[in-house]
Amino acid sequence: MSYQVHKPATEVAITTITERREKRYRRHHSWRTLTYCGFQGRGRRRHARRSEYNYYLDWYAPRLVFTGIAVLVMSSLDAVFTLMLLDRGAYEANYFMALLVETSDELFVVVKMAVTAFGTLILLMHSHFQIMGIISGKRLLQATVAVYGLLMGYQLILLTVMKG
Repeated sequence: MSYQVHKPATEVAITTITERREKRYRRHHSWRTLTYCGFQGRGRRRHARRSEYNYYLDWYAPRLVFTGIAVLVMSSLDAVFTLMLLDRGAYEANYFMALLVETSDELFVVVKMAVTAFGTLILLMHSHFQIMGIISGKRLLQATVAVYGLLMGYQLILLTVMKG
């Protein structure tokens, strides 16, 4: 006659959980983590728990990222339009940029894009900070898009007027 030792159900459940966790590290990241969670924002501090404080995020809303990309695209268009206007007889109003244009067109474009990219990155990183207690980095980044939009319109008008 053989006797089987029966374990209580709680011991069996604990043993199963322990064995399951030992086999695979539960916080293992895969391509699914990058693609699905990266776009959905799961597990990220999407909505801050402390809305009255300044805080950094590890995930940014796609809309805000596209706003930053729009600033960079408009900055590059601004550089191209500025060079076109300079060829038609206009002058650069910004003293430092005028010095760069006199040195080299390539240097002008590189410095302009580097400064814009750095500023955009800083504003994106500080999108949930109050800057000087007045405006958030997010709103300032959105205002930059609006200002660049007006500048693009002004430069296009100048390009049509200065046919040269």
